[in-house]
Amino acid sequence: MSRGSGYALTGPPSARAVVYLYTQTGQLREVTEALTAPLHEHNWDVRSVDVQPRHAFPFPWPIQRFFGVFARATDPKGLVELVEPEEGFGSAEDELVILAYQVWYLAPSLPMRSLLVNHPESVRGRDVIAVIACRNMWYSAAIEARGLLRAAGARSVEVVATTDTRSSFTTLVTTLRWLLTGKRESFLWFGRAGVGDDELMRVADVGEHLAEFRPRPTGMAPVVPGLAVADILAGRIFRLWGAVVRRAAQRGKAAHAASLIAFVWTLKTGLLIGLPLAALAQLVGGPRFAARVRLFVDARISFGRPAYSEPSTSAVGPSASVSS
Repeated sequence: MSRGSGYALTGPPSARAVVYLYTQTGQLREVTEALTAPLHEHNWDVRSVDVQPRHAFPFPWPIQRFFGVFARATDPKGLVELVEPEEGFGSAEDELVILAYQVWYLAPSLPMRSLLVNHPESVRGRDVIAVIACRNMWYSAAIEARGLLRAAGARSVEVVATTDTRSSFTTLVTTLRWLLTGKRESFLWFGRAGVGDDELMRVADVGEHLAEFRPRPTGMAPVVPGLAVADILAGRIFRLWGAVVRRAAQRGKAAHAASLIAFVWTLKTGLLIGLPLAALAQLVGGPRFAARVRLFVDARISFGRPAYSEPSTSAVGPSASVSS
C-alpha cells in the first residue's frame, strides 16, 4: 500500500517511543499519559525519561522567583545543568520521541531547552511529537522549540498543544493561583485550574491515530488566530525585555528590581490593551485573516514528514473548540 494512498500503513517502522518530560504541576504528565495510553493498549514499547535540573525549580513559585526566572527563560542562551539518567539521554534509532514541555514566559521551559541544546542525541535523526500543556499561549514557544529541534538534528516535528479552553479572565485567575499557591481545586465560581477533560479526550484521540498508524487527525494543535498574533508579538517583546532585565542585573540589585517592576507594569498594560486589539483584528479580518495566521503558525512549528504516518491534512486544525 503506498504512503500517498490515503489509508493507514500496512506495517509500522517501529512500535517504540520514548517520552522526555519535565513538569512541575503534574499537568503535563496527565496530558502525556492521555496521549500514550493508546500506545500501551496497542502494545507499543514506551519508556519515560524524566528531565530534572540539577538545582530544582520551586513549585509552587514564590512570587520573587516567579518573576526572577523571566530573564533566563526568555534568553535563547539561557540553560541549566541537568541530572543525567543512568541510561543517558540518547534515543534508539527506531523510537518515536515524545517531547513534553511547559511554556515559561512564551518560551520552552529552561530544562527542556537545556535538553535540546546540551543533549541533541535525544532527538537527532528521530521523528518528534512535541507535546505542550499551557494556559492558552503556546505559539512562540513552539516556534523556538522547532528551531532547537532542527538544530539538534531531529528528522521531523509535529505539535500537540493542549490549553485551558475557558475564558481568558478565568484562566488567568486560576492559573496564577495554582502557580503561586499550589492550589488547583475549584473555588468561588471558578472551576479547577488547568487542562480539562475535553482536551484530554482530544489528545487521547491523537494517540489512538498514532498507535494504529492512521492518518493524523486535524486539530492536533488548534490555533486561535487572535491569540496567536498576540503571542508571537508578545514573545518578541518578552525577549527584548529579558535583555533589558539581564543588563540591569549587571548594575546591581536595585536596577534589577526596578527593571522587573517595569516589566510587570508593561505586562499588565499588554494584557489590558494587546489582547483586545488582537481579538478585534481577528473579528475585522474574518476568515481570510484566520486562514493566513494558521498557515503562518503551521509553517513555523513543524517540519518534515514523519515516517510513522501518511501525508494528510495540516497538523494545525480548526480552532472552533478553543475559546480565546
